[in-house]
Amino acid sequence: MSNAKERVFHAANLDAVNAAHPHMDDPRFLSLTNQSNNCILRFTVFARCARELGEEDTRCKYQYYRAQCACPESQLEDWMEHRARGSCHLDVLPDRSTVHCKQ
Repeated sequence: MSNAKERVFHAANLDAVNAAHPHMDDPRFLSLTNQSNNCILRFTVFARCARELGEEDTRCKYQYYRAQCACPESQLEDWMEHRARGSCHLDVLPDRSTVHCKQ
């Protein structure tokens, strides 16, 4: 259990706790065995950020770091190659998606 000083630190500095454990701050992905959905979500957020703001933006670099925490490196390399060719399906912004067109 934590003492009173630790509880105050965690309550006051939640960003520092999340930065130290980036894979545990999203309650949708608590399972440690299957992180594939977390991986896809994190890379999609990075790809959309990079499309809007550029890969060198600090927020996009953080999203890529989050993807590195959840994804195998080989998967990230493959998706980055697809992004370079312009054929990455995770790079599509929501208003350009064709999912709503299915009948």
